[in-house]
Amino acid sequence: MRTLFLTSDGLNEETAKLFWEHIRKEPINTKAILVPSAALGNDGAREGIIVCVERLLNMGIPMENIFIYHLGYLLSDGYNRTYSAYVNEIPAQFRLLSVDELTQHDMIVFCGGNAQTLLNEINRTGFAKPLKEAIESGLVYLGISAGSMIAAGNFEDGLDYLKNPLIPHAEKGSPCGEVPENSRIDLADGQIVLIQGDRKEIIEHC
Repeated sequence: MRTLFLTSDGLNEETAKLFWEHIRKEPINTKAILVPSAALGNDGAREGIIVCVERLLNMGIPMENIFIYHLGYLLSDGYNRTYSAYVNEIPAQFRLLSVDELTQHDMIVFCGGNAQTLLNEINRTGFAKPLKEAIESGLVYLGISAGSMIAAGNFEDGLDYLKNPLIPHAEKGSPCGEVPENSRIDLADGQIVLIQGDRKEIIEHC
């Protein structure tokens, strides 16, 4: 069953407890994929990667269990290799991961930054297809800011787990409870949209 945590600024102490209930592993045994591709436009955005890694470490996930997967290193979907065609074993960081490889991990984290840039890279590389299959097979999705927007209704070519546009870092968040159909979600820091199967709920723990 699909499980997605869409956040404005990541998990806090209370929402992290809910998150670990869905991972069903101790943090020290948890394997994470971190996708920083939204946060490479400038140094201010790159600082967000540092914060994202720090939060994962503070959650108790060892650094050696965090696989950094920057989509900018991947070839475009459909591109036929020329002078590198003789290379048979491409390291995982530089090629499209399969569903089986993705599901060897427990969670995938999309950092904040530029949501359009992140979505462009997902669609350019063809990553959406194995990602969505892996999510249906149990890979837990954690979106932070831009990582949440690409899963919502902000873009016509997004991941489409929510029809609602989602606006992170809102001063006043939308009311907690079941997500209303089609209306915009203002997501304040401390709130999450939790998607479990077909159920979509706004939760807040400050």
